[in-house]
Amino acid sequence: MTQMNVNETVWNLTQSVQESGQAIAQSAVEAQERNIRYAQSVLTNGTEVLKSHVESTRSLMEEVVGQAQKPQEVFQSVTNSAVSAQERNIQFVQSVVENGIRVLHSHAEANRALTQELIEQARKRQEIFQTLVSASMEAYVSYFSAPYSYYKQALDLAETTTRQGLDNFQQATRQGLDTFRNVARQTREDYQNVGQ
Repeated sequence: MTQMNVNETVWNLTQSVQESGQAIAQSAVEAQERNIRYAQSVLTNGTEVLKSHVESTRSLMEEVVGQAQKPQEVFQSVTNSAVSAQERNIQFVQSVVENGIRVLHSHAEANRALTQELIEQARKRQEIFQTLVSASMEAYVSYFSAPYSYYKQALDLAETTTRQGLDNFQQATRQGLDTFRNVARQTREDYQNVGQ
């Protein structure tokens, strides 16, 4: 192999390593941006729910103080306000969970794409190394193939683990939401039964 071909091959190797580094950095930046958007939406939605609670409480207090009502009517107003607040809380929790699941899906998809990119870059580097190594150095080539297989197995394991964790999280979240809804429904029925 001529010096010119060696230089070109080394240059290609350098570019491949640089592209891998850029892909990893870009993936990290995008993941951080998704996390920030998610956190901002949780804070914004949480603030709106709290403002809604404050306004609802203020309205309830004005209604109770401003009008002479029977105790049963006051109790019904308080009960209705509590049920409305509970429904707003459920909607907030549900939106946080659903948005969180979407972010996790997005992370998993980005990790899968990054894994594919890294595998492709590793394949390119392997081809480059093979052009550098002469036929008498096949053992040297297999030495570089072993880490590729190891990293692929590690990435496959990481992807499988991430998907299993995501599936478990979704299942637990659904069960928690169902339980929360059942408790809210039972509480509403209990309040309505007490008011009658």
